[in-house]
Amino acid sequence: MALLLLLQAPLLSSGCGPGEKPGIDEEVAEYAIENILVPEMRDSDFIVEWMRRSTGMADVSPEELGLRFWKWEGGPLTEITLEEFKELAARREGGDASMWTYSQHSVTVAEADADAGEAVVEIGSLYNPLSGSGVRYLLRRENGEWKKVSEETIWGS
Repeated sequence: MALLLLLQAPLLSSGCGPGEKPGIDEEVAEYAIENILVPEMRDSDFIVEWMRRSTGMADVSPEELGLRFWKWEGGPLTEITLEEFKELAARREGGDASMWTYSQHSVTVAEADADAGEAVVEIGSLYNPLSGSGVRYLLRRENGEWKKVSEETIWGS
């Protein structure tokens, strides 16, 4: 039993629970969502997932990568479950498969160095099955606050 608790300790101390101090990845992801994504997308409904980095080709599903999920319907940003995220992602306007009700965004922290106060975060955005983009942001902590230093589009369709 003690071994089982020891093996679960990293899961219990990830910083994702209410009232717990977030780890640097969570802090960076929340900054990117609240200070980059919301201001850019606030005029339309969207869903967003904070994803951990993939470890390879067999590790790509939202069930395995998704850490937290939110929806935006004009404000405020509301945290949702994976099940609600999947249900909202499946919604279509008027039954048209190309008309999504919610644009879909994923936030992945590619690198984060608390000591250096720098992070790289990628936001992948899908607006319908044939339209999307991926943007990589360099963030730097200045006076205790994260700031966007630069951005680079890394893919588009």
